[in-house]
Amino acid sequence: MPVYNPRTRLVNFRLSEDEFQSLKSQCATSGARSVSDYARVAVLSGGTVTSMALKTEASGSSCSDRWDRIESAVLQLESKLNRLIDKELTATNV
Repeated sequence: MPVYNPRTRLVNFRLSEDEFQSLKSQCATSGARSVSDYARVAVLSGGTVTSMALKTEASGSSCSDRWDRIESAVLQLESKLNRLIDKELTATNV
């Protein structure tokens, strides 16, 4: 898969342990793929990280990440389908 927007520049900055733990916590809460992705979106969006911003960032994600999202969607559909089947079986047994 070709890289549409290769990242060739590196930005470094230091954090205290408390700042790093806060960053990791915010990253986990937001659903970002990594601390780097979260930090990139935060910096480029002026500090406002939304799920939409993260989805936009993820649009250039790897094939593996896309398969993970597809798998998650299939599992959700399977769960919904099973609930519908259970409702149908319950309705026909009454």
